[in-house]
Amino acid sequence: MNKTQNPKRQAILTAARQAFISHGYAGASMEAIAEAAPVSKPTLYNHFHSKPDLFAAVIDYECQHLLGTLSNVHTETSDPVAGLSAIAAAFIDLTYADEALKLYRLIIAEQLHFAELGQLVYRSAVDPIMQRMASYLGELKARGILDVTDLDTSSHLFLDMLKGERHFRCLMGLQAGLDASEKRQLIDAAVTLFLRGHGYEI
Repeated sequence: MNKTQNPKRQAILTAARQAFISHGYAGASMEAIAEAAPVSKPTLYNHFHSKPDLFAAVIDYECQHLLGTLSNVHTETSDPVAGLSAIAAAFIDLTYADEALKLYRLIIAEQLHFAELGQLVYRSAVDPIMQRMASYLGELKARGILDVTDLDTSSHLFLDMLKGERHFRCLMGLQAGLDASEKRQLIDAAVTLFLRGHGYEI
């Protein structure tokens, strides 16, 4: 059985995720995580040799979940408005979700203790997401739909437009996510500006 499909491993990751989010890294104990899973301590340590190992696995799993959700979004190369809107909607739903914001805060807080954590997050989530975005834009360019001179830069610009000041406010607890109207407004504005900037008139 693939380790990612092992039910005990999944139960441990789920319990650990909740423990880390609720109590922080320092406040989450391996004993409490094993009890919540529920598995024995030997079973826990058989899957994850240490608390840092478990924390890194939780972050990696969440990053892969994010990537998987975005990868399942249908992107239409004949209609860039629909394709980019679908990507934007999935990205916003995931990055502005309450649990995602809590995990984001946790990663920032623990970065001081785990120098490799930033690299893990970048390798597990940011790089693959940008590669997928660049691949989609490359298809639009190949079909003559968009004039994209730098796929990587344009990929970053599009997704960055969906975060910015609003996402920062949510991270700081100044705003509780986006409502449906705010999401729609942000998606429409980002897609329209991006397409016009790349030679496509809506």
